[in-house]
Amino acid sequence: MHEISLIQQKLATLLSLELWEGFDFGGILCLRIGAKRMTINRKHEEVEIGRYSLHISGAWRLWQHQRIIIGSGDWAQPDPAGVDRSALHSFLSSFWPQSLFIRSIQINRVGDVKLHLSKDYCLELLIDSTNKEYWRLIDDDTDEHFIVEAHDDEEEQEGFDRS
Repeated sequence: MHEISLIQQKLATLLSLELWEGFDFGGILCLRIGAKRMTINRKHEEVEIGRYSLHISGAWRLWQHQRIIIGSGDWAQPDPAGVDRSALHSFLSSFWPQSLFIRSIQINRVGDVKLHLSKDYCLELLIDSTNKEYWRLIDDDTDEHFIVEAHDDEEEQEGFDRS
């Protein structure tokens, strides 16, 4: 995994930006952040994107006032309204277009991230395994992908104290 200071540096670009859309795509929570603009996608359709995209494939949860609103474990839960959609999709479609702004960012020593948002929401990105991609930050202007992942390989395990 990247050094915590590098993760902090990359995420700092999101401070004060608007988190204005979220959707699920193949089990990945995709968030659009920053200035909106129109572009042509791979299907040659005109779509609205933000300056940044945050794709979260690891564990996550969104909470407010010490209450979990929704989390990655809710993906497969049925929609309480009986519509054939995931709980996440239901939440996101009812939640947006509320505007949220990223107020502050905290990262602990293992790499868990807390994005403190406006309206007292907090989105946590949790490191929950030793060898997968957790999330990626995409700069949609430069197409740079900053990927946070863990590798369970011998090189990283050499410094691990097993006693």
